Amino acid sequence: MENLECPQCGNALANGVAVCGACGREVKDDETALPPQDQPKMPGRKNLYAILAVLLVVLGGAALLIFTGLLPNPMKGAGSTAAIVNGEKISLAEVDQKFDLFNKMSGKSGQPDSTPEAKAAAADMRMQILNSMIQDKILVTEAAKEKITVPPQEIADKIGAVKKSLNLSDQAFEAFLKNHAMTLASFEKRIEKDLLISKLVSKGMQEKGLTKDAWIGELNSRAKVEILAK
Repeated sequence: MENLECPQCGNALANGVAVCGACGREVKDDETALPPQDQPKMPGRKNLYAILAVLLVVLGGAALLIFTGLLPNPMKGAGSTAAIVNGEKISLAEVDQKFDLFNKMSGKSGQPDSTPEAKAAAADMRMQILNSMIQDKILVTEAAKEKITVPPQEIADKIGAVKKSLNLSDQAFEAFLKNHAMTLASFEKRIEKDLLISKLVSKGMQEKGLTKDAWIGELNSRAKVEILAK
């Protein structure tokens, strides 16, 4: 028969005993006197402090790794948006990509000039790139509102025309894409965007009788733009 413990002093009790022989505590029927191995073990205060200390060290170490860049910062994505145009985001990564491509095409992809003048010129160019991307995003989102689409065959035909106009073979076209830091899929997206904008402009000029500048100005005036990049 397995002994139970007194809830007062822990003395071993025989099954059915109503009074502890060691301390005189009356053991009521509704009290739980579990076998020693069944009683829940609560960590002592010292053990609890030790656990908390280890946890703080782990958390502090993780914060240090994030600060030094050895671990990704989960909050970094909160500031990764350059602008929001008609509810759609333009990421800083997209701006950086276009800025890097501009530097590459202009022969400035080496060590950046750290003079104040060069930094100011780079910041101005980044803002010009962002403004251009905002303008494109306005027109593309407006084209979507107008339910303007571009069939895949039209995109393929346009790419064929580009290759023909530049007199590029398939191999030369692949080199062209690589030199401009693009894949075929990204180039197709670019062609689709240009065709959407072209169709939107033509529709406004034909249906509203506006000039291209006047129509684009109207679209810009009703666009919701929030620039987050500084």
